[in-house]
Amino acid sequence: MATLVLLTGVLTPAWPLAAQQGPSHSTASSFCPPLPAATGPTVTVGTEADLRSQAYGAPAGTAILVSPGTYAMADFVHIVNAGITLRGSTGDPDDVILDFGGMVGGHFGIMVSADDVTIADLTARNAADHGVSIQGVDRPTLYNLHILDINDQLVKVNPLGDGSDDGLLACSRLAYTTTDPDGYTNGISGHNAHRWTIRDNAWVRIRTSNGTPVPAILFWSGSSDTLVERNTLIDCSQGIAFGNASQVGVNHTGGVVRNNLIYASQPHDVMIEMVRSTGWQVGHNTVIGLNPAPGLSWLIEARYSESAGTFANNLSNLAVWVDRDGAAGTSTGDVVTAEASWFVDGSPANAADVDLHLDPSATGAIDVAERVSWASLDIDGELRPGGRLADAGADEAGPLTLNTLVFLPLVLR
Repeated sequence: MATLVLLTGVLTPAWPLAAQQGPSHSTASSFCPPLPAATGPTVTVGTEADLRSQAYGAPAGTAILVSPGTYAMADFVHIVNAGITLRGSTGDPDDVILDFGGMVGGHFGIMVSADDVTIADLTARNAADHGVSIQGVDRPTLYNLHILDINDQLVKVNPLGDGSDDGLLACSRLAYTTTDPDGYTNGISGHNAHRWTIRDNAWVRIRTSNGTPVPAILFWSGSSDTLVERNTLIDCSQGIAFGNASQVGVNHTGGVVRNNLIYASQPHDVMIEMVRSTGWQVGHNTVIGLNPAPGLSWLIEARYSESAGTFANNLSNLAVWVDRDGAAGTSTGDVVTAEASWFVDGSPANAADVDLHLDPSATGAIDVAERVSWASLDIDGELRPGGRLADAGADEAGPLTLNTLVFLPLVLR
């Protein structure tokens, strides 16, 4: 018989997600410092033609710095030599905009066909296909980017060769102004991707025009050991998924989902789902859904018999379903009775202003969880106390409570 896990608990103030600009909490700079200055061969470009020419033809290891401006791209950007860096020269993505001409009728975005490529500090928008496409290559770094209004997946990791290993997508904003135009998208879709890290990004309105729910962050098709942490998701139709119901057999192995903040006021489906996926750990996420699909009474799930893993100390306003369609998930310390009043601002007029840090009055979420070793720090980088003095959800509330002050020296470990 299916089991819906319903535990009691409380939520309190969180940080303003600042989804329009990306992560902006006071500690965000420690997670998202500027990249070091380019070293080695460097070239600066200031025209659309020169940008594409250098991206394709510059020798391996070259850093290509793009001067400020809006570039009306006549074709896609293709990087074919290893170790190329393509980045805006000022460090501000708003200063360097690559406009690919429109989600309908425009051009493909940036294609990466070589190892050890870095793309940073710029905006890619209005592409007719993927904003950035990783073609089965290793160690790509996508950092401090704005990827906006892309017809299909904003970032795609394609299953070429032996797959893509050790990628990083960090400190970026991925968004639609409204929705995609053709009903086929994700924020990122990773196939045969291994040890990718998706961290400190803002995902805004990852939605389809036809209303079909799609995960903002999806890794499947033979992927493994994905780390998804400290992301904020605002008004996406679905949230984070390891595995996909359309593919029989184990889609994803291992992986950790921790310290993410998810808030949906527009219509939505499940927000964290482990589908045909095994060996995962999903903990200390704050997940609030205010407009669920008809009949939806849960926001976090494990689904199908291939699925097995652990949910721990998540904070939500709807249930955790650990064994949907024969899955073998477990739940410990999950709190699923959150209310808007438990947050600094849990019901803002503008979804981008939501603040899901815990309020000190949220006694149902504070000091109720036992810290897990794989999520010992909270979303702000603060250490969670040991014993049963940790808080449910992504935020460890402060200042320390009286109980924590009394017992902290005994339980920190």
